[in-house]
Amino acid sequence: MVHHRRRAVESARVAVSRTGRVGPGTYASAVTCQTCGAEIPEGAHFCPGCGTPVGSELATEERKVVTVLFADLVDSTGMAQRLDPERAREVLGAFFDASAAELTAMRGQPEKYIGDAVMAVFGLPTVREDDALRAVRAGLAIRDRTRRLGRELRLPFPLEVRVGIESGDVATGVGPVEQLLVTGPVVNAAARLQAAAEPGEVLLGETAHALTNRSLTVGPPRAVEARGFGGTLAAYPVERLTVRSTRRTIPLVGRTAELALLRDSLARVAVSGRPHLFTVLGEPGMGKSRLADEFAAVAVGEPAVLSARVQPFGGRGTFAPVADMLRALAGIDEDDPPEQVRTLLAEIVAGCCHPSETDRVVARLALALGFGEEGRDESSFVQEAQSGFLSLVDGLSALRPVVLVLDDLHLAAQPMLDLAERLAGRARGRVLVVAAARPELRALRPAWGASAVNHTTIRLEPLGLADAVALVREAGGEAVDERTALRVAERAGGNPFFIVETTGMLARRRGPWLGREAGVPAQRAAPLPPTVQQVLAARLDHLSPKLRGLVRRASVFLYSFDLAELALVTEPDQGGLAALEDEEILVSERRPHPRWWFSNEALRDVAYAGLPKRERRRLHAQVADGLIAGGDLDSAAEHLEHAALASIDLDPADRTLPDRAVGALQQAGDRALRRMEIRVAADYFERALAMAGARERWGAREARILAGLGEARYWRSDYTAAEEALARAEELGTSVGDPWTLANALRFRGDIELNVGGDIAAAQALLDRSLAAAEELGDPRVIARTLLFAGWIPWEREDLASAEATWRRALELADANNDRWAQARALTALSTVRWDLGEHDEGRRLIEQALRVATDLGDQFSVAAATVQLARMHRDGGDLDEAIAQLDRAAGIFDDLGARWELADALGERGDVERRRGRLDEAEADLQASLRISEELGERQLAGWTWRQLAKVAERRGNAAEARERMRRADEEDLRRPQ
Repeated sequence: MVHHRRRAVESARVAVSRTGRVGPGTYASAVTCQTCGAEIPEGAHFCPGCGTPVGSELATEERKVVTVLFADLVDSTGMAQRLDPERAREVLGAFFDASAAELTAMRGQPEKYIGDAVMAVFGLPTVREDDALRAVRAGLAIRDRTRRLGRELRLPFPLEVRVGIESGDVATGVGPVEQLLVTGPVVNAAARLQAAAEPGEVLLGETAHALTNRSLTVGPPRAVEARGFGGTLAAYPVERLTVRSTRRTIPLVGRTAELALLRDSLARVAVSGRPHLFTVLGEPGMGKSRLADEFAAVAVGEPAVLSARVQPFGGRGTFAPVADMLRALAGIDEDDPPEQVRTLLAEIVAGCCHPSETDRVVARLALALGFGEEGRDESSFVQEAQSGFLSLVDGLSALRPVVLVLDDLHLAAQPMLDLAERLAGRARGRVLVVAAARPELRALRPAWGASAVNHTTIRLEPLGLADAVALVREAGGEAVDERTALRVAERAGGNPFFIVETTGMLARRRGPWLGREAGVPAQRAAPLPPTVQQVLAARLDHLSPKLRGLVRRASVFLYSFDLAELALVTEPDQGGLAALEDEEILVSERRPHPRWWFSNEALRDVAYAGLPKRERRRLHAQVADGLIAGGDLDSAAEHLEHAALASIDLDPADRTLPDRAVGALQQAGDRALRRMEIRVAADYFERALAMAGARERWGAREARILAGLGEARYWRSDYTAAEEALARAEELGTSVGDPWTLANALRFRGDIELNVGGDIAAAQALLDRSLAAAEELGDPRVIARTLLFAGWIPWEREDLASAEATWRRALELADANNDRWAQARALTALSTVRWDLGEHDEGRRLIEQALRVATDLGDQFSVAAATVQLARMHRDGGDLDEAIAQLDRAAGIFDDLGARWELADALGERGDVERRRGRLDEAEADLQASLRISEELGERQLAGWTWRQLAKVAERRGNAAEARERMRRADEEDLRRPQ
């Protein structure tokens, strides 16, 4: 027994048969394909129905979020010593049977063969939204039944259990003898919690608590020592189950029209005296319960409001919602004896029904509460319980309007659905029945509402983006900035529940939002709250196996896919795609050709989480190969990254895919830099380095990535971070002898030294070393780029001839090698020289040529740089309006690109032009903005000139003192210019 208990605590792999029983002597069903459901013949390597490979090892079929329960008899060793072995075995067998019955009643899969411990998994084979709550109910029922068992068996000591429950991600698959294996840390966590529980205590882990905290009350949390978990586990002792209102302090957002319809319907009922059935349909999380609860709260006063929620658990009775309403109306407690219940019912009935009807109505209402059912057949019971409640509602509605709110009505038994329709189908009665349900109510009752006197059905759709962002801000308060609010709203797909849960999780973590930006792998995104994950997992698990397999394979596409791309991972099934659109899992666009994507990002993330990592690795690699063949290299890089992430988790020693991913991400970063998409480039390089492995093994490849990262940060004017990356690149490039890295890293270090360090001599030394490395490399493109930077050294020294000669050589190399990027930059620099020398026609010709080259290249950064120079020419020529138009365009481009130094330069120039136009407020605003950026960057080029322009603004305003102070600041800043 001791050996088995150790296995219960230590094992992270739990076997559950497909028949729901575990251990020797169990019988499993034939193996079926998880994609299409077809039976797989023995020895087959592929499914005959759909071609899915069949694993020969303990392959993972899918990943799921499940809830694991462990229950252990307290002091079973002592019991074995005090009882005869046969008696002890009988007690243990009775405990197992009782526990299995409670677990099965809550749809848990019981495991009986772990010594004196019972283990169960909730969520297999199908995930349910309330798996964790079912586990808690089962744990409490096992505790109570075990105590009764001790008394029933007349044991000389009390019988108690310890229960531990936790939820989390597991890998599932079929083992060698056809049992379903469940593997994951959550198994050990639940066992640790069980071992730490006090006798008679049900102890929840953190995730299980998050999934159930609206339905129960817990005691003060405590920390549980957990070897192997790197610290302690949070544990929450369950005190009791509760039913909490869904109404919150967060204002109702985006549902004012629906709330107004409900109010209008109530007013119509009150005036007309006729009942009305108002059905609110919506997918999980759309706010059906919140809307109904909000309406019930604001409707209090004139009408009588009775609310109840249909619970998914068995054993509460056909008319459990009616019973809940009666208890609330009459003040009945669960433990009140039958006579007390009848007395309380009689007081309510006497106040609204005819005295001659009181006894009969009370007796019928008692049936709904579970009293007096014995000896009645089902049809008689149903008819009388319905009639009793109808009589009560008729009596109440004669006194004042009655609102009956029935939430989650799709879970109700057929007699309860009949009763709801009958309440609204009577000729007279001031009764408004508000039925909140999921769309499957229509499948259960296609003619729902047809018998009602008046019937309104509305469907709650996702919130629009503006409302969704507003809800995030309401839920998160000042802790959520605009960017975070937008990301949460986008990821949640306008689902109010997902928004509130995600915002709450972020607030509890008090950390930065890590939501998935463009190109960021899902594995690096902020995890979904377990409540959201469970809702979406349950929704996907109720699809047919074939559709579920299609959804999971489609989830490997990061944004969208077409039929050709889908063919890279599975046989395109347009019928299946149409079915998934009907289920609102996918949405599509038909022009210019059909493409599909997930209806919201969270749904895609949950579908993806269900894919085994070996399958992720295989599918992403297949997609990457297909995209490379089609020339879509950037998307291929992202798929290779996802494949590599899975590969690292499965086999860290295998660098095949990670090395492919590093190379692909590096090339994607290089391409983004050439397009001057500097934020995207920096992200690619950072991800490449994260994938590159141990730093002690880094070589020329990583040195070049560091140089690229430093360049991207340089263009973003993040000079401190740029210098850090460039210095590391120089060090590594020197150690491995890579002139390409040295030429690039030293080039940007030199320019930072010039603009931020202010030491011209040090800058020249760095640029001279860069040029020497470029000459050693012999690459004319690298040489040209270094020359473009090197020309600013003589420019700062006012040696225009030397600057022009340097830039002329750069242009010659660019022309000879069709290097259009360098052409645009060299032409812009040469235009500056010619203009400053008074050769205005030549200067204008050069800048117009630069602008054409940059535009043809599609390089927005170079376009903006040339546009600023062209604007200066318009300003000097007196065409101030055209100068403003050009500077507006350039500032917008630099702002979009995140090029802050260039943005500050453009804003300063625009401020100068606005001053010349006499628009002093606009000039002041632009110049101050330019100055703020300059100060934030710590650069030394712009500040003195900007203060001087601000002094001119003050002078135009007639503020001589302010002008003098600003001139003083300008002189101070001029002393900081590069020397």
